Amino acid sequence: MKKTIGLFILAFIISQNSHSQKLYIWCQKDQIPTPRSEFLADSDIDLVIFDGRIMTSNSKIECTSQTIKNNLSELIRLTYPSAQINLLETDKYFENAKKNKITIKITISAYHAAFGGDVKLGIGSVGGQFSWGIFPEGKWNATTGYSIKIYDYRDINDNKFSKEIGKIVSRPNTGGYRTAKNILNNSYIEANQELFSFIDNSLME
Repeated sequence: MKKTIGLFILAFIISQNSHSQKLYIWCQKDQIPTPRSEFLADSDIDLVIFDGRIMTSNSKIECTSQTIKNNLSELIRLTYPSAQINLLETDKYFENAKKNKITIKITISAYHAAFGGDVKLGIGSVGGQFSWGIFPEGKWNATTGYSIKIYDYRDINDNKFSKEIGKIVSRPNTGGYRTAKNILNNSYIEANQELFSFIDNSLME
């Protein structure tokens, strides 16, 4: 009897841990960017986005990695409408930046939600150093993180800039999955605001 109870408790703990590690990924909602009209006019920019996230096996993924990357690249195009942006394939991420142009490399290190502190299980990196803060237990937590590298090779003086961005939004479970979807999108908006500010400040003459 005791052995049966022990096995039941063990199975319950394993089940709870497995459930708590479930990550949720939904597609980004449409955003209305603030265009930087005439900024970077006629500049030739190579853009490459790499998805460096690590997903758990029982994650609920309703938005593919390719869709997430496409949505982000389109948002960047709309934000810098005067620039000539060339979206490169992911396998170009590790190639050297070309001369006489700007190259922007973005690693998506996080874009997911989870209930409790286990949202951190989905954070990945490609040579990045991240400082993520605290993920509250007993709440929905959503995070969006980027590692950005900018190579400004437009002139003789090669300029390189890099930045790590991590935005966490937490809310009580008042609306279930609707709450999770909303805060995931909120973290995405906040991360993009910092992303565009970094691009602006790095490339402004």
